[in-house]
Amino acid sequence: MSRKLQVQDLLSFRLAGDVQIAPSGDQVAFVVSRIEKEKNETKTSIYMAAPGKPAVAYTNGESDNSPRFSPDGSQLAFLSRRSGQTQVWVISLMGGEARQLTKVQGGVGEFAWAPDGSRIAFTAMLKADGIQPEVKDETEDDLLKKHTKNVKTITELTHKIDGEGYIGERRACLCITTLEEGAKPVQLTQPPHQVGQVAWTPDGSQLLVTGLIGPDYDRAADESRVYVISADGGEARQLTPAGVAAQSPSVSPDGKTVAIGCNRTEADGYDNTRIALIPVAGGEMTVVAPQWNRSIGNQGISDMPAPGGWKLTWAPDGASLFVLTSVDGTTQIAKVGIASGQVDLLTNGDHLIYTFSMDARCRKVAFGQANPLNPADIYHMDLREGETQQLTHLNQELLAEIELSVPQRFKAQAPGGPQVDGWVMQPVGLAEGQRYPTVLAIHGGPMAMYADAFFFEFQLLAAQGFGVVYSNPRGSQGYDEAHCMAIAKEWGNLDYADLMAVLDQAIAKNPWIDTDRLGVTGGSYGGFMTNWIVGHTDRFKAAVTGRSICDWRMMVGTGDFGSYWIRKFGGVAPWIDDTCYKQQSPITYVENVKTPILIEHQEGDLRCPVDQGMTWYSAIKYLNKAPVRFVTYPGEFHGMSRNGKPWNRIHRLSEIVSWFEQYLA
Repeated sequence: MSRKLQVQDLLSFRLAGDVQIAPSGDQVAFVVSRIEKEKNETKTSIYMAAPGKPAVAYTNGESDNSPRFSPDGSQLAFLSRRSGQTQVWVISLMGGEARQLTKVQGGVGEFAWAPDGSRIAFTAMLKADGIQPEVKDETEDDLLKKHTKNVKTITELTHKIDGEGYIGERRACLCITTLEEGAKPVQLTQPPHQVGQVAWTPDGSQLLVTGLIGPDYDRAADESRVYVISADGGEARQLTPAGVAAQSPSVSPDGKTVAIGCNRTEADGYDNTRIALIPVAGGEMTVVAPQWNRSIGNQGISDMPAPGGWKLTWAPDGASLFVLTSVDGTTQIAKVGIASGQVDLLTNGDHLIYTFSMDARCRKVAFGQANPLNPADIYHMDLREGETQQLTHLNQELLAEIELSVPQRFKAQAPGGPQVDGWVMQPVGLAEGQRYPTVLAIHGGPMAMYADAFFFEFQLLAAQGFGVVYSNPRGSQGYDEAHCMAIAKEWGNLDYADLMAVLDQAIAKNPWIDTDRLGVTGGSYGGFMTNWIVGHTDRFKAAVTGRSICDWRMMVGTGDFGSYWIRKFGGVAPWIDDTCYKQQSPITYVENVKTPILIEHQEGDLRCPVDQGMTWYSAIKYLNKAPVRFVTYPGEFHGMSRNGKPWNRIHRLSEIVSWFEQYLA
């Protein structure tokens, strides 16, 4: 007999992702994350699977991730903290123990095999003194330095990144090592410039990296450029033009062209991610498939994200590329013709594909897939035969115990606006003729999308007797570019109209929704909208706002995007004219707030710093017109609801349920 989902079930789910298929296509490596509740940590291991064979654990570490097959398929490299810091380890597919390849103080980030398998390029977090041997504890004899090591000295405009913290002396630098025992790596770039993703040219003579190199490296935080660097060392040559945020460089089989995913920095993230081509030798950038009015990549969000990882993949003949693309609340694998621009979806259905990998001949593909009733599993598809096999059933027994709510998709339209997607989830155990409290949930971004994926928080609310309504209003990704660009200069107008239209349509179609017991919730941009809504209507009887924004003037100086936000307001800084900042800030309308509101915030949040939550709380508490509760989580960043400490996530979910039970029961 099935049971209802409980908050501590979160600790039992396992999530599979960062899938990598062997060059031959007959083996699949992937990462499985699991929670160890006693240690309050998330652990990762590498598993191996094949069609017709059960998945088995391949590594025995607790921090093993990022598996990458060597070009000949004989070895597997991966990242692990077994030695204390994240380093590259290599294991033979014939058997034996893994050996540590890199031993670099500061640890390793990205890495990539050379085409001939003789070398590995990697990024390492280095100081000005370059590559130093890994040591568990760096000793300091100078007492002043020893006891003031946590003091922060800031001299750069971009000086912190949410999820990582304040940027210190160490910067991600490009290095190369051979696979010989005791080989000494060679450093190719220097701090303070830093690099990110890495790709080789097919002949192994050059490397392409994303990053920021040059005098403006700290003033273009929203821009990522592609550089070409000789594998023998030398100056980095900028390949992409200014004004472009580039990602996932991938070189064509003939070595002449690099494909990238790109956005226009002037669009502030509201444009669709496109595929662009640039000659490796330098030249004009051209967009592939400009008529495909959907974003490349996975724009879907979930509070149970499995390990991701994918890249733009060239077909062996160089005539097409394989990519992920976000389509109307789903994510699919697509084949894109270089010359024709034709986009063919290789998958279809109500799901979210968050990782994929092609074999060497691009005839087989392995991928990770989520749907509204299952957070993550790995699949294998033979493109010639058209056959798809599910390789894992990680949560089969757990899911078989639990009665879940099945989201129902519908359309809604605000006056003068486009049709937008909405979903409604019935309370578990809904009884005919009974009316139920219902919560409107608003996603973050706003340049993201709710998708046909598993959302634990929504299922928990449904299990506790709440309906849940959610949608992709204007501002969301995964639709045509105009849909996202519509709110670029003003939040709380067109998006607000769409949200209310979705809620009204859900109520019209579902008589079980009790219109006298409506709640609203959201995080990040969704938290902003929650704050905005309670300052503009008393329709909702309870609200929960997370990691939110209440005052845009503070965001310019305190958020990790910092001065990036000035562009949102037409390039006018708040110390020159704060008129628009005040109009767009929920704090301006705080006198109107009468809705009981729970504020939750992470103390280490650098995207929407905790002073936003503190200010919102203090104003509402001072006015004393509405019940208010403020809960903060030490040591947690902006993304705690997705990847924070397990017991903090449990606490947060319990607070949300308790608040809605108190005011909507």
